[in-house]
Amino acid sequence: MRFQNHPVSTLALAVALAIPPLAVAEEGFIEDSHLKLVNRNYYFSQDFRNGDFAVTPDGKRQSRHAEWAHGVIANFESGFTQGTVGVGADVHGLWAVKLDGGNGLVGDGRAIPGLVSRDNDGEPKSQYGKAGGAIKLRAFDTVLRYGDVRPSSPVLNASDIRLLPQTLRGTIFKNTSIEGLTLQGGKLESSSDRNASNHRGDLGTVYGGTFKDADDVTYLGGDYRLNDALNFKLHTSQLDDIWNQSFFSVTLAQPLGNGLTFKTGLNYYRTRDSGSALLGEIDNNSWSARVGLGVGAHAFTLAYTRIDGDTPFDYVWNTYDIELDSASQVSDFNNPNERSWQARYDFDFVGVGIPGLSLTARYVRGSDIDGTQATAPQYSYFNGTSDGKHWERNFWVNYVVQSGPAKDLSFNVMQATHRSSGNHYERDVDELRVIVQYPLDLRFL
Repeated sequence: MRFQNHPVSTLALAVALAIPPLAVAEEGFIEDSHLKLVNRNYYFSQDFRNGDFAVTPDGKRQSRHAEWAHGVIANFESGFTQGTVGVGADVHGLWAVKLDGGNGLVGDGRAIPGLVSRDNDGEPKSQYGKAGGAIKLRAFDTVLRYGDVRPSSPVLNASDIRLLPQTLRGTIFKNTSIEGLTLQGGKLESSSDRNASNHRGDLGTVYGGTFKDADDVTYLGGDYRLNDALNFKLHTSQLDDIWNQSFFSVTLAQPLGNGLTFKTGLNYYRTRDSGSALLGEIDNNSWSARVGLGVGAHAFTLAYTRIDGDTPFDYVWNTYDIELDSASQVSDFNNPNERSWQARYDFDFVGVGIPGLSLTARYVRGSDIDGTQATAPQYSYFNGTSDGKHWERNFWVNYVVQSGPAKDLSFNVMQATHRSSGNHYERDVDELRVIVQYPLDLRFL
């Protein structure tokens, strides 16, 4: 069902779906229920430099991309009925309205990342939205959900980096029976993109595109916290007829005294083609390692990322939060055979009496990009790069109101400069994102 022309219908349906269970629920269902409303105001611009451009769905060149939109994200989560097996429901309603941006400036939310959805004629929509939900069961220390869900795993992480969040449809579970260990997994059959108005989008990969023949993605994994300093993750997934992908990480944060903290970590992905191999042969090992030092309110980090394979390090269509250290605002630094270095500085202004304010400055440089041996047609745009190089510089400032009527209101400014050379396909661009967000958490009792 589509709601792009009727924004009120989206939220009304979310509330209507939530009300019937409340009338007959057992004790505990209502007491633990809450409704979270998030108002998100988002400005996104990309100014392409040195003759670079994007191409809109109607074939026009776009030298500058800019759009401004407002989104409302309503999430209702019930508690569970009492008993050995508790029953509950989650319902969400999402709505977005375009505040500024015409056909010559708006992206398409796919190849041209942006905020605003386009209609079947390729025109930017003035508003759009959707509603969805999931049934959930709780038994002992396990929660099982079926419906429209948002998995959070290093091999399958629903994206929330634009105006509205992505959801996927299927079954997921999470178990916390063992102290320090969180197990999770699931099977998802379709994707609803962050600017989509339906729940039946095809699965696929970010760099290879979507495939109707990729029926599902399954995943399983665990996070183990050994103590306050040492953490491990081990996850694996299978994207039907495309690949098997596994992930391992270890992180250490060790206090040294006198306000000093030593931090280090290693992340590793192993990706191999499987089934019908819709993206051809994939033999990719990707890893990153980092070392850092916290000095009071200051934090310094150096990281190295390496992609070993003639295909890029790829991930499930429009998901995000890949756990490679060089993944950045504009580029993922995950091209075939790429090596990249990162230097990062973080400052928490609580050290000078301004709690809630933080600053991040990053510089990432990638080199040795060689995509000439990428054989799948979907990866052919890498074939022209044999010695690609690029760099990106980021400045991020974030402030969260700490108290008062506007508590948790946040302001986030993200600026990025990206430049490439050596026939590398990624564009030269200056990018700016300004995000103002206000969450409101309402409990029923």
